Amino acid sequence: MGETSDAELLELFQKERKADYLGVLFMRYRHLAFGVAYKYFRDREEAEDMVSHVFSLLLEKLPGKEIFSFKQYLYGTVRNECLARTRQIKKEGERHQEWVLTENTDNGFMEIENSVHLTDEKPLDEAVQEAIQQLGEEQQICVKHFFFDGKSYKEISDQTGFTLKSVKSYLQNGKRNLKKLLEERLNQSSSS
Repeated sequence: MGETSDAELLELFQKERKADYLGVLFMRYRHLAFGVAYKYFRDREEAEDMVSHVFSLLLEKLPGKEIFSFKQYLYGTVRNECLARTRQIKKEGERHQEWVLTENTDNGFMEIENSVHLTDEKPLDEAVQEAIQQLGEEQQICVKHFFFDGKSYKEISDQTGFTLKSVKSYLQNGKRNLKKLLEERLNQSSSS
């Protein structure tokens, strides 16, 4: 298939829907796709992920599309996907920053008004650890990775297999539940 033109490979793929044809065509320009992705992310792994994502996207989008130059179409697709991903990353970063700022203005993460310790015997760290054990498994995992290991939403998602949306939800609900548990503990210790 080395002698087959881009247009012929594209036509064969569109007629027969065999990924092999697209694979051969894609491999001719894979290095260019990687170069574009690397320009945006400056990270080999992220660029490789984007190239794989674009290939799977092309498998879906190309059948039935009229394309005059595969090379130009590929470049445009990679560029657009990279731009979309960088916007998404920026938005996630802003949301995370907003969340952190909001938490800091609300007396900080899990800090309960006017208390350094929940009880005289137990430091706050210990009380927080005990409260975390009472959360659901997904919330525990996300809270520990985010607040104790300093991992990003994406890193947690990659490590756990949870979607980004799920990670955000588990963190938000976990934080709310922790606050409730710690406030209950404070109320119990102050009433005894």
